[in-house]
Amino acid sequence: MTKVAAVVRADNAAEAERQSRMALEKGADLVELRLDYVRDLGSSTIRKLANGVGARAIATLRSPGQGGAPGPNPRQRIAFLREICHSRFAYVDLELETDREVLGALGRLASDHRTVVIVSHHFAHAVEAHRVSEALDSCAAQGEVAKVAVPVTEVDAAIQLVDLARSGSGRPNRFILIGMGGAAIVTRALADALGQEIQYASWGPSTAAGQLSLGTATRLRGREPMILGLIGHPVEHSISSTMHEAGLAALGLPAVYLPFDILPERLDRFLLAAERLRIRGFNVTSPHKEAVVRSVDELDGDAERLGVVNTVVLRDGWTTGHNTDVYGFRISLRSLGLRVGERNALVVGAGGAAKAVVDVLLREGAHVQLTNRTAARAKVLADSFDHRIEVLPAEDLTRKGPWDLLVNATPAGTKGVHDGLPVPEDVIGKAGFIYDLVYNPRVTPLLRTAKLLNRPGASGLEMLLHQGAKAFELWTGQVAPFDAMQRAAKEALR
Repeated sequence: MTKVAAVVRADNAAEAERQSRMALEKGADLVELRLDYVRDLGSSTIRKLANGVGARAIATLRSPGQGGAPGPNPRQRIAFLREICHSRFAYVDLELETDREVLGALGRLASDHRTVVIVSHHFAHAVEAHRVSEALDSCAAQGEVAKVAVPVTEVDAAIQLVDLARSGSGRPNRFILIGMGGAAIVTRALADALGQEIQYASWGPSTAAGQLSLGTATRLRGREPMILGLIGHPVEHSISSTMHEAGLAALGLPAVYLPFDILPERLDRFLLAAERLRIRGFNVTSPHKEAVVRSVDELDGDAERLGVVNTVVLRDGWTTGHNTDVYGFRISLRSLGLRVGERNALVVGAGGAAKAVVDVLLREGAHVQLTNRTAARAKVLADSFDHRIEVLPAEDLTRKGPWDLLVNATPAGTKGVHDGLPVPEDVIGKAGFIYDLVYNPRVTPLLRTAKLLNRPGASGLEMLLHQGAKAFELWTGQVAPFDAMQRAAKEALR
C-alpha cells in the first residue's frame, strides 16, 4: 500500500518537529521534512529531528537546482547529507544529478543505518515521456526507491505519465512518479492504484502545485479510487472541486474531484482515456456540453430532449449523459421563492445553460423571450423549442420589456473570463428580478448594477449547489451531504 507523506516546511527545527507530530496524528504514515527550509540546520538539529520523528520521516535537503530553497553551500550540503544518512531516518532523498559523485558512499552509509535511499530527479520543464522513463531507470539504478517529478501543462501529458507508471509498476525497484501542476493532479490521485511507494500530500502551505491535501490522500489510501471531475475550458473559476471534495470528505468516500482543462480538439482523446484514469464520472461545462452528447452511450430524458449534457456517469465501460442543470435550475427557483407561471422572462444566452433555463421556464408556464449576441444561435435554440419562445435582437432590447425575471445564461462577468454586462443597464432596470447564473464572483457586475437600480437578484450559486448534489448522487449512489457542500462553496467565494 502506498504510504502517505505529509510535506512539512518550517523555518526552524522545533517547528518542523511540532508540525510533523501534528501531521502524523492526523493520519500521515510519514512526514517529508524539507530541511532546505530550516534556517538553523546543523548536525545537532538533524540529530534532534531524527530522534524525535526520524523513524517516520523522509529527510529531504533539496538543492536550489532541483527546486529547493536557498540553503547551505554545496560542501555544507554534502556534510549535512552525511549526518542525515548517519541518523536513522526512515528515508533519505538524494539527488541523481547534484549528488552523483557521492551517491554510492551516502547510499552505503544510509544502508548501514537502515535508512531507505530515494534517488530523485526533478525536471525543470515539461519533457517527453521517454525522457521521464530514462530518468526513472537511472534513479532506480542508484537507489532503493526511484523518484521522478516533471511539470505537466496539459492533461494529455498527465495521461502519458499514468500509462508510464502503470507499465513500470512491475519494476523490481520501488518508484514514485509525479506530475507537477494542476493539470497533473490525477497522477497523484492514482498513486496507490499505480503501486507507487509514497504519496506526497500538502500540510500547511503546499510545496508543489497540484498536491492533494493530507485529508484527501488519507481518504484514498489503500482503497479503490473513484476519480470524479469537471471538464471544460477554462475551469479555473470553478468551485466545483471545493464543493464536491467537502461532500466526499463528509461521507468518507475513497474519491477525489479534479478539474480537467480540456481544449475542444482534445475532448475525444480525454474521453477515450477516461477508463484508464479510473474516472467514474464528471461534470461538463462550456464549451463541451453539446459536444459530449455525441460521445456517450446513453442519454437521460432531459439530456436527450435538450441535446445538452452537463453530467456523465461511467460504469462498467458504459457512459450515460445526464442534464442536472434542469433539476438544479428548477429547484433553485423554488429555494429563491420565484414563481414564474404566466410571468414574462428574458433569457440572455443561447448555449447549454440557456437551453436548461428555457426548458424549465416553459414547463413552469412562463412566457419566454430570448436574446443573444449571435442572433443565429438564438434562432437555433428557439427552433429546438418549436418556436414557443420569441427571439429578440440584441439591438432591440432597450425598446422591449418589462420582464418579471431576467436570467443571464452567458459567461459575462465570470471571474477571469469577461467583466462586462450581458445586457445594457436600461434593460436591467426593466426587470423585476435578476438571476445571474454566474456564481464566481459572488457579486457579479450584473448583480452590482441591479443593486444600484434597486432590483433584487441572486447569483447562480443555488443552481450550482442543486445540480451538483444531483450529480453527486448519480456518481456515488448516496444522498449528497448538501449542507457540507453549501458551506464549502460559500467559503470558497468569500
